[in-house]
Amino acid sequence: MNVIQNTILTSLPANKKKTPSGWISFNAPCCVHNGESADKKKRGGIMTSADGTISFHCFNCGFKANYVIGRKLNQKMRTFMGYINIPDDTIRKMAIEAMREEEGDTKYEQKKFVTFSKRELPKNTHNLEVWLEKYVAKDLTEPQWNKIDALLNYLKSRGIGADWYDFMYSPDQHWDVNKRLLIPFYWRGDIVGFTGRMFEQSDRVKYYTDVQPGYVFNMDAQDWARKFVLVTEGPFDAISVSGVSILGSEINDTQRELIDGLGRQVIVVPDRDAPGEKLINQATEFGWSVAFPEWEDGVDDVADAVLKYGRLFTIQSILKTTERSKLKIDLKRKMYG
Repeated sequence: MNVIQNTILTSLPANKKKTPSGWISFNAPCCVHNGESADKKKRGGIMTSADGTISFHCFNCGFKANYVIGRKLNQKMRTFMGYINIPDDTIRKMAIEAMREEEGDTKYEQKKFVTFSKRELPKNTHNLEVWLEKYVAKDLTEPQWNKIDALLNYLKSRGIGADWYDFMYSPDQHWDVNKRLLIPFYWRGDIVGFTGRMFEQSDRVKYYTDVQPGYVFNMDAQDWARKFVLVTEGPFDAISVSGVSILGSEINDTQRELIDGLGRQVIVVPDRDAPGEKLINQATEFGWSVAFPEWEDGVDDVADAVLKYGRLFTIQSILKTTERSKLKIDLKRKMYG
């Protein structure tokens, strides 16, 4: 039995019991955290194996978590450990222990090399620069010229330069792609997905996205001279300050591994909304820094700030209000609501 298995097993409730199939059953602690009533029928189960694996499964709310020796202590298992009242400092020690196991175990060496498969862009997609040349020369049909004109006006309204990223456009009408600014996703020089942002009114969703699990946007564009990396939610936020985007408000284990792999101070700049709160929680759990820039009301994210204040001031305001300690992060969060 390894130290992580032992820590979890000794922290289980006293009224647990072992089933004939090998499960250790007890009242699941996760249900009340996942919108269900408290479990009183021992629907939570732990299974261990001799190779160091330990798995938890709640047969009530469906929450699952596992740890395999030789791998990192993932977010769900750390969450479960919190559910059974293992102290935060102990969980951090177990995470470090798991990293030591990972470094000493060659069986999982292949896992460290994250890859994403190449993806095709919509039909007739070209770099925005190509379309701009035709736009200036008026070498487009009238509908196409109007679309490029609307796209440029959209970028201008966001305060984003057409040359800030490798933006693209396609006249393909599937999913109203011809009404979207295309942002290709790169990984080591290859296109591995994209998102299309509406720049005209439509009944379709604002973003049409083809993204692979674990992908972090804008990793290829990181300046290696920087001692920090700015983590944002949306792609326009990342483009605006040369940061990275998790393309949402929740970080999965692969994304965390990729960002930590940059080897720099990680500064999370959450949006000012409820999902941003979740991101702050994860940042403190990972030991990352969080920025609380003092922007005016109505400036809700990084892209808004760049539009109002400019890139340089926005980055400076982020760096000046960055906190590392969990105590200070919690205090700032309460101050700013």
